[in-house]
Amino acid sequence: MPVLENLATAAMTVTAAALSVIAFMAWHYSRSHKVLLLATGFLLFLVKGIMLSIGLFVVTAWGDRFLGISVVIDLLILLLFYGAVLQRAGT
Repeated sequence: MPVLENLATAAMTVTAAALSVIAFMAWHYSRSHKVLLLATGFLLFLVKGIMLSIGLFVVTAWGDRFLGISVVIDLLILLLFYGAVLQRAGT
């Protein structure tokens, strides 16, 4: 297992976890739909990081299957972030 892949996956997962916690705390105080969409996007990044970690350390032969799932997760994240940008102010 290349060390760079492991470090990048760990960094992405930890960063996504921290941003998810911060975003959900911000949503708890603001109750803004924009912040909720962003928090959900960060949560999906966390799910993707956990799946990557499982793929790197536990099930090493699932790379082909993970690519399709990864693309779908990325698409959902992009749609959530785009939805947050398009939300009207004050919602």
